[in-house]
Amino acid sequence: MDLITLIGIFFASAFVLTLLEKFVFKITNLPANFIRNVVGIWFIFSGVVKAIDPTGTSIKMEEYFEIFEKYIPALTFLWKLLVEHALIVSALMIILEIYLGLALLLGTWKKVTIWLLILLIAFFTFLTGFSAKTGKVTDCGCFGDFLKLAPIQSFYKDLFLSAMILVIFFSKRSIREIFPKKINRAVLLILTLAAIGFTYLNVYHEPVKDFRPYVVGTSIPDCLKLPPNAKPYKYENTFIYKNKKSGEVKEFKNTWPQDLDNWTFVDRKDVMIQKGDDPKCKDFAIRDANGSDNSSSFFEETEYVFFIIVPELKKANDKGFEKMKAIGEAAEKDGKYVYILTGSVIADMQAYEKQHGLHFEVYNSDATPLKTIMRSNPGLLILKKGIIAGKYHYHDLTTYENLKKEVLK
Repeated sequence: MDLITLIGIFFASAFVLTLLEKFVFKITNLPANFIRNVVGIWFIFSGVVKAIDPTGTSIKMEEYFEIFEKYIPALTFLWKLLVEHALIVSALMIILEIYLGLALLLGTWKKVTIWLLILLIAFFTFLTGFSAKTGKVTDCGCFGDFLKLAPIQSFYKDLFLSAMILVIFFSKRSIREIFPKKINRAVLLILTLAAIGFTYLNVYHEPVKDFRPYVVGTSIPDCLKLPPNAKPYKYENTFIYKNKKSGEVKEFKNTWPQDLDNWTFVDRKDVMIQKGDDPKCKDFAIRDANGSDNSSSFFEETEYVFFIIVPELKKANDKGFEKMKAIGEAAEKDGKYVYILTGSVIADMQAYEKQHGLHFEVYNSDATPLKTIMRSNPGLLILKKGIIAGKYHYHDLTTYENLKKEVLK
């Protein structure tokens, strides 16, 4: 699905809802209420797809905060604090997004709701505008992993949403509560609590719906290949030169000065204007302590291979490791292969193993694909001939015998 199709679905849904409100609830000013319904549906959908994978949203927010630290080092303490609590920030943002969408559809507390919408869309527009201008954070995660957008697409999307919210602001008198006040607020409370529970569920377990490329049943070797007829990336290249005589600093888009001898190169900025296609399982590899890529040997293995996934050792859960240890030792006794695959330094992982009585051989991979595979730290990935047979959050693991009945058939 692409963005235009998704917007079409929002508009069609809002049209049906507006007609229903006209004939059942006798609303007036249909154009303004139609736009209100579009925005409400949009915010609810956007929030729900993020709530399916709040950890994924927090990873995106961490990227932004880490980049902001480089741009505004005077606030380093703030950016580090936000990185540390990115999951809480993301969960609150997701719940607020769903809440505002629901409140807008129900017409509850319309003044506060509209002002909060304005502030939230201003925040989103700043983030996507920053990405579009700088080329940093190439996917804002606006629709989670459900739909990937280029930064410039995300920015234009937020400008479009901003315009619709301004229409709602100037026509707020036509908005009224759909149900009687007490019922309206009770419905809003119940649905908001449901959103909080749903978000919480997906923080402490693997997402209920997996939109990531590493879904169970995926062949990782095939997933590492570029798709046929892959679309190329397109960038706008800006070259900055300084005139040797006048001292003038000038930008040249997609070209450079014709009288190049009179200019000195200063800098170059590349902004993505079209997101190209990548292999879905980009950057995944299984490397040993020497840096050699051992992926192919694991992909050819006909026996089940258990990988304890540790994207970042410093954030790993010790109790989760106790479960992994029990599962891993039982799997080894049953003739299965068990390894640790970490995004951290192998020597640090080995020191952690020694401290906690673990003995599994350790391999290394880039932390980014490991965070994509598993929202759990640690988590369990089971492969057979390179195909994902199962993956588990440590909260969802019980015993090896149960795992054997579920996966090792």
